[in-house]
This record gives sequence, C-alpha cells and structure tokens, in this order.
Amino acid sequence: MTDYSKASKVRVEIPEGVELIAFPARGHIPMIEWEYAEFQSLCPVSERHDQGVITIRYKPREKILEGKSVRDYLMMWRNKRNWQEYITEEIADLLYKTCEPAWLTVTINWSSRGGILAKTTSKRGNLPS
Repeated sequence: MTDYSKASKVRVEIPEGVELIAFPARGHIPMIEWEYAEFQSLCPVSERHDQGVITIRYKPREKILEGKSVRDYLMMWRNKRNWQEYITEEIADLLYKTCEPAWLTVTINWSSRGGILAKTTSKRGNLPS
C-alpha cells in the first residue's frame, strides 16, 4: 500500500516549454468541444499513471486554439507528477490565457483508482446558463 503520510511535501510538476497556437477566428465563433481519451499523468506519491478522458469546451471570441498544439500539450502531462485536482486547473488556466474565450470548461473523467471514479472540472469566463 502506498504511504501518503508525507503527501503534503511531495514535488509536483507541470509541463515546461509549452507552445500553444491560436489563430484568428475571423468571425467564426462556433462552440468548440474536444475530447482526448488518452490523457495521462503521474500520481506524485505512488508515481503510478493516472488516466482519464479530458473534455475541453469553449466559446471563442477572437482566437481559436489549434488542435494539434493542444494535443501535444496534453501529451506533455504523461510523465509529470501532479494531483488530479490541480491538473484540471493548470490546463484551464493556460488554455484560457492563450485564446481568451468568452468561456471555457475543462473536465477530466479519471479512470478508477482504488475503486473511486473521480471527475474534476474547471470553469473560466461567463458560462451560459
């Protein structure tokens, strides 16, 4: 069994050298939704892979994210140690800052670990009701 007694002192990581690409919307502002079914990161204590399906939804204003650069960024998390709850926030912050949409949500449905299914969601901007 993994010892979590020193969990508050573990080192966490985020991807470095990220280059997300955004291009002009040119008046095209559909609601965009992507799913990436192969998302992985490392538990910072056990160093076992956490896996999940990430869904990114946003309403562009003037910039649209380029899909390949987002996929490459998500792949960078594969061997980074971080808590599931923090990863969703990190991703939402960077995507929101890059394309400045009207609103954005990032949800990760994590695969079961120890019999518990987790779902983490981060929201930015003025989401429609």
